[in-house]
Amino acid sequence: MKLRALLMTGMILILLLGLSACKGQSPLSFLRPSETPLPPTATATFAPTATVTATPTITPTSAPTATATPSKITIPAGSVTAPILLYHHVSTNSETQDSRYNIPPEKFEEQIKWLFDNGYQTINISELANLIYYGGEIPQRPVVITFDDGNIDNYNNALPILKKYGFVATFFVVETYVNGAEMISTDQVKELIQNGWEIGSHSKTHPHLPNISEELLPDEIRMSKLNLEEKLGVPVNSFAYPFGEINDNIIRLTSSYGYKSAVGLGNSVTHTMQSIFYLQRIEIENDYSMEVFISKLPWSGPLQ
Repeated sequence: MKLRALLMTGMILILLLGLSACKGQSPLSFLRPSETPLPPTATATFAPTATVTATPTITPTSAPTATATPSKITIPAGSVTAPILLYHHVSTNSETQDSRYNIPPEKFEEQIKWLFDNGYQTINISELANLIYYGGEIPQRPVVITFDDGNIDNYNNALPILKKYGFVATFFVVETYVNGAEMISTDQVKELIQNGWEIGSHSKTHPHLPNISEELLPDEIRMSKLNLEEKLGVPVNSFAYPFGEINDNIIRLTSSYGYKSAVGLGNSVTHTMQSIFYLQRIEIENDYSMEVFISKLPWSGPLQ
């Protein structure tokens, strides 16, 4: 009986093993516990760290001081209105302090500031002459500032004041005075040219031209021009008659020696082809009050 029971148990086991094999399972798989698959380990994805981009600091740039564009008008050839002012000394020198030819620097600046405040703009003698010959653009209120002789105080005192207001001038130098005592040097004249000044001739030795012999006139008028051009390396196109003195022959020679214009003395502020070799200049004297100074000028007040 026991043997029959053992045989029956063995047959059952064989049968079960056969069924498991037919299903493709390991014959011993029923002996292992079922494995519950673990979920995949989550890989943490880190959000990218925000990179803070600093907004560049804007360095404020100071706006340049607004400079009004000089207003100009266009005129035809012919008549030109422009006062020409004449100075000699701008100095505190006691030797010239009371001379009618000397203007103290503070008084000179008061006059220049008034011109600036009332809309005047400077042109030089050659520019004025070109406007008479050909026409062209001109400031609404032109003024020509001139100096005679070649005094060093014009360089020391007048130049800085004119630069302050953006003005230029025409300097009529006596050729043999250059590099003399208390007179301007060649290098200083060149510096004036670099600052926009025009250089004209005021003769070779500053004589009374009508009183010298005709044989000496070419030397005083023509050679002064040629010698200055050689020293300075620029054209010398304008001439100032010493003491404003002329005669017909002096004007004829001046025009024939290559000058484009010449200046003398007077009070007219309007210039034409008929006066181009005697453009009148208003001499500014030591004892002029501001009222007298203003009375010599054609315009005042705001520009229209």
